[in-house]
Amino acid sequence: MKGAFPMKKSNLWWALGITAAGIAFFLAGLLWETRLSAILCGGGGGCFFNGLVQLRRYAKWSRPENAEAYRERLEQEQIDLHDERKEMLRNKSGRYAYLLGLLLCCLFILVFSILDMLDILENGSMFALFLFAYLIVQYAAGVLIYRRLEQGC
Repeated sequence: MKGAFPMKKSNLWWALGITAAGIAFFLAGLLWETRLSAILCGGGGGCFFNGLVQLRRYAKWSRPENAEAYRERLEQEQIDLHDERKEMLRNKSGRYAYLLGLLLCCLFILVFSILDMLDILENGSMFALFLFAYLIVQYAAGVLIYRRLEQGC
């Protein structure tokens, strides 16, 4: 029966590739004794588990009994992507998150400059922590602002 497996094969190949890359990075981190070993292991673990989640999703939605639910989900996703109100809210939340990020960036530049002048900042680990925090704040702000705007309209 045509359409029994609505999920594309490219999703399966992508998931297998990500899983294989995760294993390769993890093994490289274990086998090479460098300063980057921890990053390789962490990135490898992230890729590996992401690939496993994608493989599980592919297995779930490729079952014939889930074909109709998957089609409905895709239709709803297409409706949501092209809904003018939701598109406007996504744009607005992205703008607000961007402006918040710029404000935080300016604030941290000032803080890092002061810490550097006072000889408190000795290494670059603070910058890595800042970038991580910045990433989390940007993502969370975008999601939270979008939800807030969606409720308010």
